[in-house]
Amino acid sequence: MARNRLLSASYKASENTMAEASKSFYQAFRLLPKETFEGVTALYAYNRYVDDIADSGDLTQEEALGKLDDLEAQILNIKMSEEEPFAWWLAFKDTVSTYQVSTDALLKQIQGQRMDILGYKVVDMADLVAYASNVAGSVGEMLLPLLVDKDTPISETLRQAAIDLGIGMQLTNILRDVGEDYRDRQRIYLPQTLLDAYNVDEAMIKRLSYHDEEEIPQNFIDLWEHIYQVGDQYYDSIKPVIKDFSQVAQLPILSSAYIYHGIGNAVRKANHNCFTKRNYTNNIERMRLIYQARKVLKDI
Repeated sequence: MARNRLLSASYKASENTMAEASKSFYQAFRLLPKETFEGVTALYAYNRYVDDIADSGDLTQEEALGKLDDLEAQILNIKMSEEEPFAWWLAFKDTVSTYQVSTDALLKQIQGQRMDILGYKVVDMADLVAYASNVAGSVGEMLLPLLVDKDTPISETLRQAAIDLGIGMQLTNILRDVGEDYRDRQRIYLPQTLLDAYNVDEAMIKRLSYHDEEEIPQNFIDLWEHIYQVGDQYYDSIKPVIKDFSQVAQLPILSSAYIYHGIGNAVRKANHNCFTKRNYTNNIERMRLIYQARKVLKDI
């Protein structure tokens, strides 16, 4: 009985983390059955923790890398460990065991954050996709066994589609947070080859990140739209395989894709100000996109 209370408390802590940190994911995946949703929140809490290590301004590079090394050791020893280092850990451990979540995917997330901490250089689009695959494609791969029927074999096509959706979402993140990433972390994730092609440089990004009143130059808008269209290709990979997911998961998955993709449209409505304005889909827009996803599913 005590164990059940502890586990329930851990799942509740995971849900609270997701509700506070991502209204988009919370609203979409809340449509899942309770037990599956709880598993999603446990994996979300893990990914949030790993991401927070890389983004923390309170840690030195050495301290952050040390925390990631410690977490990697805990993941590799998760079946044997009796530790409870975090409020969400019991729920996470239970989810990993119940659904046989890919250890490789869990470790890819850690490696992606190492790339961030070490200042991974994004030279071209392939570099950006490789980074996005680690920090976000890995999330799609982690979630996959929770979102298919128990006896359904996971094909390579389905696995890649889940990874691709994560990549598309990460590209949306990058396009939403250009100014925030520069101000808070001195990071530019836009590929250098595209910066050069569109005549966008660090000086422009710095100026726009600190001056709210400045109009966004057309060459930056063209660069933004270029990457947005690349992201579309990754989002599009989920629709042909959506029926391979469990019936109860199809609407949450498609809704999450539509809601997150909608952030890009919010940036457009803000005249492409991804520098000093925090763009998001509001509750009414999210409900509209869920309704749109429901209609699409009926027509497939």
